[in-house]
Amino acid sequence: MNTPINNIVASGKYCLRQYLLRGKGAGLLLLFALCMLTACSSDDDASLNVSGSCLVEELVLNNQYTATINLEKRLIKVKVPVTFNQKADMQITSLRTAPGAVTNFHVGDRLNFESDKTLHVQNGDLVLDYQVSVRNDEAKMTLFLLGGVKGSIDQENKTIKVAVNAKSGIDLSNVVFEVQGSEDAVCSPASGTTGDFTQPFTITLTDNTATTTYTVYVTLITDPVALFVGEAENEEMLNPEEKAAAKWLIGNITDGVYASWDDIISDNISLEKVKFVFFHRHCTPYGTYNGFVDAEKKAMTALSKMKELRDRGVGFVLQRSAVNYAIALGAMPEDAFPNNVWGTDGEGSDLMGADPWTYRVYDINHPLWQNLKRSATLGDDRIITLDEGYTICNTTSQYGFWGDYPNKEAVEAKTGGRALGGDGNVSSWELKAADGNYGKGGIICLGSGVLDWNSPTPYTSNYHDNMGQILLNAYDYLTK
Repeated sequence: MNTPINNIVASGKYCLRQYLLRGKGAGLLLLFALCMLTACSSDDDASLNVSGSCLVEELVLNNQYTATINLEKRLIKVKVPVTFNQKADMQITSLRTAPGAVTNFHVGDRLNFESDKTLHVQNGDLVLDYQVSVRNDEAKMTLFLLGGVKGSIDQENKTIKVAVNAKSGIDLSNVVFEVQGSEDAVCSPASGTTGDFTQPFTITLTDNTATTTYTVYVTLITDPVALFVGEAENEEMLNPEEKAAAKWLIGNITDGVYASWDDIISDNISLEKVKFVFFHRHCTPYGTYNGFVDAEKKAMTALSKMKELRDRGVGFVLQRSAVNYAIALGAMPEDAFPNNVWGTDGEGSDLMGADPWTYRVYDINHPLWQNLKRSATLGDDRIITLDEGYTICNTTSQYGFWGDYPNKEAVEAKTGGRALGGDGNVSSWELKAADGNYGKGGIICLGSGVLDWNSPTPYTSNYHDNMGQILLNAYDYLTK
């Protein structure tokens, strides 16, 4: 038997009961999906008054600032000049709504709009809330990429510095750049176009009364400090997961560059000042060390140079299938390869819901896990690197607790290392440097699929920035 509200929804008319409209969570979402700010009637409940509308047609502040109304998102935005500093005392001089609607704002009211306000609109049993924001015009650049390489933005001096590997082959006279900035700012030249960066290059952002011009300076790196190594000719040719990790290193570690194994083998890149190497291999996992050796021929050909780096105190982060490279470097016994591996070289696997997976660590005080954004609901031994809507490929190389590895102590004894994290397993661990100590010059192995860089599905980053922080922690821990 249908209830009156079910009949209303089933009829396709855009209305809801008062108790649902005033509810929380799903009720508010359903309101947006069904209400559409239009009138309807119900034959099943004569007491339900839904003959009106909650539409806001106009809002003007101080007789001159007219709002932009986004009905879909229920957002009302009022833009004021960049120099306007009187948001704490603004007057409502015009407010027009659908006939019969009652609001908590009234013409003549003086309100403090230094923070967002809620405009509550009710018409009979229809209720709708709008978020009202007053924003100064702003023309601020928040991200700059040159051929995929992240630039460092100096907001005070309005300059952008980009470090590019001198041997990368990038044509600075005609290279694509990308810009992200303030919500309403327009970029000129347009983001996604090309420019000549062989000399200082200017980019202007404009938002009504706000205008900011930035100057881009490019430095060619001949002696890199940090390397992301891979099989592709350049970072743009890597698979999406590896490319995301490579671009993070290039954009976030000063004098960090991408280097192919061929670059290293042929001495096409200087290794003199290198102190950090990041090797992230996303592919179908190898069940044995011999399988890794057979498949990663170029990495093995470059092994003598990589061993020289380790011997002089260079730190390594090895991720996913690349954890096997620790054996090649002489940091683990040959028979200590991970016994629990799975996954493919694809990008889609597990889509995170409202409660993304978390990751257990054995010692939350270890330098690798510091300065991460934490969830108030997680235990002290758990971190999170994923967000709702994020899809991980979940390729994993770890030690399961069976056979020769009944517990983490057995893993540590076999590998000669120290367990860092895992859920009923060891999927992250560290190995000693060539001098026999942990820390500077050591090796961090990240075998867990939860530690991921690229999502083929859209998501809002909340906890995923922890991935970058973990790598920054690793860089500091292994190089200082």
